[in-house]
Amino acid sequence: MIESKKKSLILNLILGAIIILIAILFWPNDEKNTQSNKIDRTKTQIKVTTKRINIRKEANINSEDIGDVYKDEIYTVLGHIEDSNYYWYKIKTNQGKEGFIASNISDPYVKLLSGYIDRKAPNIKSNKEFLIFINDNTNYDDISCIDEHSSCTMSYEKEPEYITFYGVDEDNNKSSLKIKYYNVYNLYKEYYENNNKINTKISKTKNNNTYTINAFYTINNMISIKDKSNSYTPIINFYDSDMTELGDIYVIYNKELLPTCINNENFNLKEEYLEKDLLKGSTLCMNYTFNNSDNRIKYVSFGFTSVDNYNNINNLLASNYSKTFILEN
Repeated sequence: MIESKKKSLILNLILGAIIILIAILFWPNDEKNTQSNKIDRTKTQIKVTTKRINIRKEANINSEDIGDVYKDEIYTVLGHIEDSNYYWYKIKTNQGKEGFIASNISDPYVKLLSGYIDRKAPNIKSNKEFLIFINDNTNYDDISCIDEHSSCTMSYEKEPEYITFYGVDEDNNKSSLKIKYYNVYNLYKEYYENNNKINTKISKTKNNNTYTINAFYTINNMISIKDKSNSYTPIINFYDSDMTELGDIYVIYNKELLPTCINNENFNLKEEYLEKDLLKGSTLCMNYTFNNSDNRIKYVSFGFTSVDNYNNINNLLASNYSKTFILEN
């Protein structure tokens, strides 16, 4: 008798559990039944095409689950984000729950009913292959950011030799463009520059198509490490309007050495250098004469490099004291 009552109790418990499970699975869902599915063609709207999608607080699969959307429900898109696997749509239910639902990129869970969703990144364009900044004045007039469906906001990050432009549209689609730039300076008859390391004085003369440049670099502070091996090498390079290096074929070799000067007589930059520990007040002087009869030279770069501790290849310290100038202004 007791055994029979135990069996009856177990059966009743099992039956009760089954009834509760059925109720959970099939009981009408208030959230589902209260969602309005009105189509508004003036807005961007999507329709759920799969059985159920979680609503996430943020646009990632590990974010908090705050509710669900169900098949055939219609939602207005408040915003969207894309990652490597999903399109995330920001929606708000009639119950006031606001969050993101995901749709697989390769196998979508929703379809677009009306409006437009901009997934195309803005286009950053440059009218030139490189940028020229004159006298340290930046000019970005040749760079534009274009987006077909919204405005584009542009920012940039400047590094030595290159500058990267970033564009982002109203839908947070992003793109970038990296482009080379050159700092060049006007060189009329004379050019002066003073800083805590070097005082620079440069003069330019012209006779027909022949140019002579005298450059003086007076050292204000030690630019090399005391009691270390130091090397100083003159620099001169010529460039056309496309910043293509032209070599030294334009040089007319000047055999006259100026007092206390390094003269780049043979322009053999790999071999010609000065080994000396230059002290404050020392002056490096360079004299260049070159011909531009074919008018190909647009820019000329000159100065010198300083290499500290050059006998120890694992502990080199190189500095460049050169600038690029516009030959004609």
